[in-house]
Amino acid sequence: MQLSHKPRSLTSHELQAVREKLLQRKKDLWREVIETLGKHAGEEYQDLIQTIKDEGDVALAELRENTTFSLIELKAQELEMIEDSLSRIEKGAYGHCTDCGRWISMGMEQVQRNSL
Repeated sequence: MQLSHKPRSLTSHELQAVREKLLQRKKDLWREVIETLGKHAGEEYQDLIQTIKDEGDVALAELRENTTFSLIELKAQELEMIEDSLSRIEKGAYGHCTDCGRWISMGMEQVQRNSL
């Protein structure tokens, strides 16, 4: 039997746990972006630029660049969502639906997972 949970605000302990997880994810994402840019803007692209000889090589270079920037764009979107969540935590609005303003119900397993 599943218990239903009345929507409520998170405790300060729960909010702190969520905030810490968001900050850690933000740190990890920035590290990934920096590593990706460093890898692809470094030797790989310098060597590729030196060896481009025909249209096929140019297309390959563009494909690699587009793929890299698409991955970075996804990380940037996640970073924006994290910043938005952190801002809502600071304003005391985290856990409210941004459309209707009601509290979002969290099951106990999710609260416990966020509190770890």
